[in-house]
Amino acid sequence: MTRFHHALSVALDGGFDALWPHLTPDDRTLGAIAVYRNTSIKGRVDALEANYPTVSRLVGTEWFRAAAREFVEAEPGDDPVLAAYGAAFPDWLADFEPARDMPYLAPVARLDRAWTEAHLSADAVPLSAPQAAAAGLALTAMPARLHPSVHLFWFDWTAPSLWLAHRYPSLQADLCWNPEPEGLLIHRPGAEVRARRLSRAEWVFLDACRKGRPFGVACLAARSVRPRADISSLFADLIVLGVFDSAGLRSPRP
Repeated sequence: MTRFHHALSVALDGGFDALWPHLTPDDRTLGAIAVYRNTSIKGRVDALEANYPTVSRLVGTEWFRAAAREFVEAEPGDDPVLAAYGAAFPDWLADFEPARDMPYLAPVARLDRAWTEAHLSADAVPLSAPQAAAAGLALTAMPARLHPSVHLFWFDWTAPSLWLAHRYPSLQADLCWNPEPEGLLIHRPGAEVRARRLSRAEWVFLDACRKGRPFGVACLAARSVRPRADISSLFADLIVLGVFDSAGLRSPRP
């Protein structure tokens, strides 16, 4: 990139002084920069709306795009991949004054962001049931490894249900806010991003796996929060979901 192109890039983010060694700061130049800058801002606003569709549905297009423009002005970003733009948006929303009476927006934005990150994550082959069966009892001592697309959440209220109801609309969707704890799994074992609510035992099991604990330790952790749970069935269900990375299937150290 030449010095001029770098200066133009900086100017599009509001730093005009870098351009003046290359251009004359007259009305014509400023008008041209304004056109390019507005186009650049609109591109980022469009990307943000595409990356946070659930937030947009909750507040409406007009409100969202007005807020998005303020975010873009504050956080222009330097990643040319707009599909990944807006990583800081959930935290920014949490402090955005007009959103103070909508405390659900930031958590919902976090889930939208997790969907995007799962979509963009590295591909990996999920652990299959036959592979797990072939490992036998040795599997319990093997350090767990989650699929690289896995994102886990636990809330003290029904944020997952609210997000699912708007991200994956259905007649049975629950649109109510309730002070009830809920967990959520977002991942992409294949070509499509999936989302599923988690029980407390499932979340504890997967959280232990996220920390690299052996599968046997994860089983004990799940049983500690739900003593009567059928941990074998729980584990089998998670394998079917494709949440484990088959690359993690290796023999423990002697």
